Amino acid sequence: MNATTLSFWVYTLFIMGVGIYSARFCRSGSTDFYLANRGIGAWVAALSSSASAESGWVTLGLVGMAFQTGIGALWIIPGTVLAFLFNWLVLAERLRKVSRNQGSITLPDVLAGKFSGRQADLIRLLAVLIILVMLGTYVAAQFNAAGKMFFALLGWPYHAGVIAGTLIVLIYTVSGGFRAVAWTDVIQALFMIGAVIILPVVLLVELGGIDAMWQHLTALDANGTLTHPLAGKAGMALTGFLAGWLGIPLGYCGQPHILIRFMATRDENAIRRGTLISTLWVFLLFSGAVLLGIFARAYYGVLDDPETVLPRVATELLPGAIGGMMIAAVLAAICSTADSQLLVSASAVSHDLYVRLLGRHLDDRKVQLFNRMVVLAIGLIAMGFALGEVRVIFDFVLYAWAGLGAAFGPVLILVLLWKRTSAAGVIAGMTVGFVTAIIWRQMLHDQLYELLPAFLLAFIVTAWVSRLWPDEIAPGNSKVR
Repeated sequence: MNATTLSFWVYTLFIMGVGIYSARFCRSGSTDFYLANRGIGAWVAALSSSASAESGWVTLGLVGMAFQTGIGALWIIPGTVLAFLFNWLVLAERLRKVSRNQGSITLPDVLAGKFSGRQADLIRLLAVLIILVMLGTYVAAQFNAAGKMFFALLGWPYHAGVIAGTLIVLIYTVSGGFRAVAWTDVIQALFMIGAVIILPVVLLVELGGIDAMWQHLTALDANGTLTHPLAGKAGMALTGFLAGWLGIPLGYCGQPHILIRFMATRDENAIRRGTLISTLWVFLLFSGAVLLGIFARAYYGVLDDPETVLPRVATELLPGAIGGMMIAAVLAAICSTADSQLLVSASAVSHDLYVRLLGRHLDDRKVQLFNRMVVLAIGLIAMGFALGEVRVIFDFVLYAWAGLGAAFGPVLILVLLWKRTSAAGVIAGMTVGFVTAIIWRQMLHDQLYELLPAFLLAFIVTAWVSRLWPDEIAPGNSKVR
């Protein structure tokens, strides 16, 4: 075992140990398993929500896209920073208060909480189905990334890497629940930032500085796209290009695995401090990932799989032990998202479906076992999907990202900010957003990324149907509007 591999496994075992250790602090009940009893502070909330948002698609997928696109990929940075600010400044405190007042522990809880009867049940059922379909796809994408990462580092067969990545995530997630996920996410967030700051600097030194890097990139740019700020696009192609890079951030306000961090945050002060921490983190992460891809294009020229840039640079240009730690950042990105998505998917089954919709109840001792078994089952199913086909991580993730963002983002914004949002509006908005994202993906994806039209249409439909079929607003929710 060389130094690179050894340092990687030291990090991996440490993360698993932290997750398992957190199980000592678990208390009975689903609120603790899924929200850590709503007690996380600013640093944990900020770094955990940020790390869970940026999965293997950033450290592998976005780096690969920047490798192929060139400096035009920089457009994703301002959109993402603005999306983070919107989440923290507009949604976070409102969502924290609503979930606490309602006793909600899941996003379907929040969306259905102000309604009653069959309408509430229908909202909850629809939300559960969307979560299971889209987050199942999303988790499979993370395990797909694990397969590529283990192949790049250890030369393992893709299938062996998928299985290893799945087992690592499942061991600590099943053990410690949300607390394990949040604690390990903080460590993983720091590793991710370290990798995307250090590796571009290493490449720049190898290339001989900015001027030399630009000369290399220009020499490779026969079509004038890599060095063009708009990737050489014009007309409708430019519209589609900008809509894609600037439209991706629209999905942040509809991702359940991000939103539950706000529900778990301790108080308003933690939200305020978390805003600054999270926004700075995401700016550094995305800037570093895009620059890593651009510099790697100048250095390597052509690669068979651009999504392996980070592990390739780490193993080829850094001393063994340090390179192993840099590659560990890829696993950190994978784990920090997959664990959160597994918990959200499990809560949709155990809490929303089993308890709320079917009316089944378990005592405190049995509910912990049941929650853990659901996490395990969903993880194994997602692993099965990842084993079935090797896909491009960036495309794999954007498919699920659009479905979740369009289904939940518009309705959540209106539920939190507009008193007249009705049950019929929420049902219509979720349905239209989800269906539009799926259909657009199959038919018009090459012209325009599906999240933008699906999000806008869902927002309009939710507001329009709410006006046509209004509901009475529950008094308990009006004070947070």
